[in-house]
Amino acid sequence: MKNIITSDVAVAYSYCSRKAFLLLSSDDNIEPHEYVRILENQTSINQIKYLTTLKQNNINVDSYDLNNIKKGSDFLVNAMLKANNLESYCDVLMKILGRSSFGKYSYEPIIVVGTHSITTEQKIELAFVGYVLGHVQNKLPVFGTIIGGEEKTQKLKLDSVYKKLRPIIQKLEKWLATSPFEPPPVILNKHCPYCQFRKECQEKAEKDDDLSLLNHMTPKLIQKYHKKGIFTVKQLSYLFKPRRNQKRTKKIKIPFKPELQALAIRAGKIYIQELPELPRNKIELFFDIEGIPDQKFYYLMGLLVCENDKNIYHTFWADSIQDEGRIWNEILEMADRYPEAPIYHYGSYEPKAIDILAKRYETHCDAVKERLTNINSFIYSKVYFPTRSNSLKELGKFLGAYWTSPDASGLQSLVWRHQWEVTQNSNYKEMLVRYNEEDCRALHLLVENLTKIRDAADSQNNIDFADRPKQTTTEMGSEIHSEFEQIIRSAYADYNKNKISIRSKKRTDGAEKKKRGAPTGHQAYNRIVPSRAGKIVIVPLERKCPLHREPLQKSKVVVQETIIDLHFTKSGCRKTVTKYISTKGYCQRCGKYYNPFRIKLGHQLFGHSFQAWTIYQRIILRLPYRIITQVTEDLFGERTSEGTILNFMRHFAEYYAPTEKNLVQRILESPFIHVDETRINIQGAEQYVWVFTDGKHVVFRITETRETTIVHEFLSNYKGILISDFYPGYDSVRCKQQKCWVHLIRDINDDLWSEPFNTEFESFVFEVKNLLIPIFEAIEKYGLKKIHLNKFNKSVEHFYEKNIIDRDYNSELTIKYQKRFQHYKESLFTFLEYDSIPWNNNMAERAIRQLAIQRKISGTFFEHLAPQYLQLLGIAQTCRFQNKSFLKFLISEKKDFDEFKATKRLNISMMSGFRERSEVNDNIPDTE
Repeated sequence: MKNIITSDVAVAYSYCSRKAFLLLSSDDNIEPHEYVRILENQTSINQIKYLTTLKQNNINVDSYDLNNIKKGSDFLVNAMLKANNLESYCDVLMKILGRSSFGKYSYEPIIVVGTHSITTEQKIELAFVGYVLGHVQNKLPVFGTIIGGEEKTQKLKLDSVYKKLRPIIQKLEKWLATSPFEPPPVILNKHCPYCQFRKECQEKAEKDDDLSLLNHMTPKLIQKYHKKGIFTVKQLSYLFKPRRNQKRTKKIKIPFKPELQALAIRAGKIYIQELPELPRNKIELFFDIEGIPDQKFYYLMGLLVCENDKNIYHTFWADSIQDEGRIWNEILEMADRYPEAPIYHYGSYEPKAIDILAKRYETHCDAVKERLTNINSFIYSKVYFPTRSNSLKELGKFLGAYWTSPDASGLQSLVWRHQWEVTQNSNYKEMLVRYNEEDCRALHLLVENLTKIRDAADSQNNIDFADRPKQTTTEMGSEIHSEFEQIIRSAYADYNKNKISIRSKKRTDGAEKKKRGAPTGHQAYNRIVPSRAGKIVIVPLERKCPLHREPLQKSKVVVQETIIDLHFTKSGCRKTVTKYISTKGYCQRCGKYYNPFRIKLGHQLFGHSFQAWTIYQRIILRLPYRIITQVTEDLFGERTSEGTILNFMRHFAEYYAPTEKNLVQRILESPFIHVDETRINIQGAEQYVWVFTDGKHVVFRITETRETTIVHEFLSNYKGILISDFYPGYDSVRCKQQKCWVHLIRDINDDLWSEPFNTEFESFVFEVKNLLIPIFEAIEKYGLKKIHLNKFNKSVEHFYEKNIIDRDYNSELTIKYQKRFQHYKESLFTFLEYDSIPWNNNMAERAIRQLAIQRKISGTFFEHLAPQYLQLLGIAQTCRFQNKSFLKFLISEKKDFDEFKATKRLNISMMSGFRERSEVNDNIPDTE
């Protein structure tokens, strides 16, 4: 193990701790990738250009040594900085005012890089140089400068980068002190192609069958599987379990499943989550672009035109950036020759390039953009090939595509382009054109195979369906399975015993005979209106015509309507049947008959109270529709269908729409609003329900996604305080906010249980506890009064100065909460500044808990009925928060909560006390 930490080691640790360890422990000079050497050469060229520019501007430049430092030279070059076990090289040190160990001046670092755009790694390198320089001059530089290609200058503030750098250096210093025998575990990542240790790490990963071999594996996801005891790709493959197919009315995004990718590799099969429905055409275009991302320069565009059986490849080459506009126009002209042909590409590189080129050359190419078809979107999370990634190279090689150069890749193409620019050797140009053509042909092969998968998935042995695996059987076996399944179906309780037939009958003509009656699962019966009524009401004739306002004449046409309702008393309820009888009125002017106002033909047979009782069963008692129909028949002798109850829900939602509008108005008038959200299953599709409440009134809203657009719309003109959890979507709402301390304390407590021996985090939590306990004691004693809580603002500021601001922590867990406290500083302690502002979001969770229970019972909701259900649930929860009876509110037919007064309800605590006293009395022995 070396005893010096360099900038290369620190930068390497920022994305791969294993590489940093190998750099520290390896004495061998392993050759990096050729592209890295090109960048190093370009860096040297840029350094020379920059120093030449300084001299041309008559700026005195001195070499870095002790005499020039004491002299206070304005610019020092080629500075090799050393402090303790840290060492860094800086291209230029620039003198600035500010006292340091050198005197009344100090220095800022300037580094020169070989790229045009600045990367995160280069920022960390600059911060490392500044960190070492800070130890040398006893003052950390605040700013640093990076000089890129074409002498583009970017000045950076280093404070935020130092915070990322310090934990890295502390970890590296521990390695130097203790010298661990084993390097950190292998985690293959996007930086591996550049790394000089890539071959060694790849071999170890393959030997261990490491999870990072799969392309979509992140360190966080790997850690999650490690906690479950899953360390290899083979072990991961056994985690996949087929899910039962759910009926989906809407297309939802299918998540990527690493377990299924691992299963595809183990089984050597292609697994399908969703069949690829590609748009195919007689003429098709396959498009690929080669460019230099760092310069946003696109020098090669290839187009493979496939028409019937002819495949013709067209190439468009730019010698320099000046030729880019020409090849852009040429390829647009070529695409316009086939206006109906789809343009296939792979990944997001081509669409981004088209956007940049269209903007750069002011080209209108909307028609071309509409024809673009990303083939990757038909594969990712939908079709799983037995490969470790979905890159075009891996998929192409699996399907039989061929690349002439064995090391062909996007990174290698940058090397070939650079060598062509330096040498003008036509061989490199030919290699690039051939590479582009082979990419286009590989894409064509992939599209052809996806079409075959779509058309022949059922018959191919190497293709299987993820959620409904094929069941291979013979013709005789198929007949046996069919008959056994028929026997199993006959054992169901609701199976019609008269229809049991072991052998299924088949029509000889091949056509399926249409059955009479309603579809299976729909109950069919005729409603019988009661002929006898307990009460008959004679309705007076309508006096005037509703159109002409002229008197109506009495006719001989008799109309009647029967209403089945419930009459509620203090001790219960009973069914009533009321018949309304009248005659129609006749208007001589318009020649029409009119019913009395009270009698409306086609009106609900069931009255308002009957419907209210049914709604109560569904909303409050959470009974399924089928059970409600049974209870209705058992108690009242009235047969209803599930569809009838759904009609009740719709009718009441419409009737109480003004009530909900009034609730929204009351909530927006409140000084604070609680908000929360939860998932809900709508016929197989995941949607989100949002609750808004002020503690007395509740309303619900439903959206297809978790985007907080509905929250912004609901609170568009709200000037009060929003109380919520830590979901980031709420942060952009334009009003004062109070975050829920219950959520934060629960998270801190759980993490402390998970890492009980993390002393740094334990000390941090101890400081949080010392801050909060006095505040909550004051709340318990005085309530949420700002006159008693304002005094704690000084304690909050002291806590932040001591534990949050500019404090360096080593533990990732502590750093996570440090950032969380810093980010939410303005919204964690709002309750200290105002009267009666809750410090938690429990009220919203109380409001939404009823829905969570119903979700667990029902599993899924009907899409067309969910808004009505949520509207009525909001009214029910409002009744609950105001200690009013939901059933009595519905029966009252009132629409305004202020008009409906709460009745005295049973005091549960008194009843429990009475029951306890009774039990005590029962236990007293008889003394007689």
